[in-house]
Amino acid sequence: MVDLSRRGVLTGRWRHANSGIRPPWSGEAERFFAQCTRCDACIQACENHILERGQGGYPTVNFQLGECSFCAACAQVCPESLFLTRHTRAWDLIFTVGAHCLAYQSVECHRCQDSCEPMAIGFRPGLSGIYQPQLNHQACNGCGACVASCPVLAINAEYPHAHQLASLQPDCSG
Repeated sequence: MVDLSRRGVLTGRWRHANSGIRPPWSGEAERFFAQCTRCDACIQACENHILERGQGGYPTVNFQLGECSFCAACAQVCPESLFLTRHTRAWDLIFTVGAHCLAYQSVECHRCQDSCEPMAIGFRPGLSGIYQPQLNHQACNGCGACVASCPVLAINAEYPHAHQLASLQPDCSG
């Protein structure tokens, strides 16, 4: 959703309101948002159809639609040449399993593990006898297949700095 309110337009939030995952190889957020013209060429070129318009009209990845195959079609069609070379890591994302994961609710489910080609997700026995998911962040390539396969949408992807900022937020519940 784009913030087109008077305040949003005057403060520039409409331009930098994108809280989603940028396309692979898109680099640093500041540079990307400053140079992207929102032409939709990368969205149209995406072979897996996981790129869509996000807040402010910037392209974002929706892993609920599928996984990234790292085909680099989005990078190849960008008229601004915003995307870094394919010889670098596509992006640094942290995937986390939320509290509504079926395994945390005492229901056997291994769909995320079954869809993870680099085998970055394993399951270990929990106290309840139900195996609990364990993510190996070093082995994860960031494709998002686990997000798309999760029946309860319990897996989230975010940039490391967003994950660190969230952990530094004060707890105001008390």
